[in-house]
Amino acid sequence: MARIIRRYVNRKLYDTHESHYVTLAKVAELIRAGEDIQVIDHANQKDITTATIAQIIFEEEKSGPRLPAEGLRGIIRNGLSG
Repeated sequence: MARIIRRYVNRKLYDTHESHYVTLAKVAELIRAGEDIQVIDHANQKDITTATIAQIIFEEEKSGPRLPAEGLRGIIRNGLSG
């Protein structure tokens, strides 16, 4: 079962498993540690896991490129299923 992280209107992320707020960096740590996470928008209950993971990748890329540009281009060209 996935660990539930709730995102509130103020963009804060709340880890329901540990009952405290977490940062994007902490969510990235959880993913790296093998945790299966699901991020839910508190206002409308929508699953925003994919958008949150994309945001983590974006923030990490800003601090220094880690992914090859061609790979990212391929995602855009082919969609996420390609």
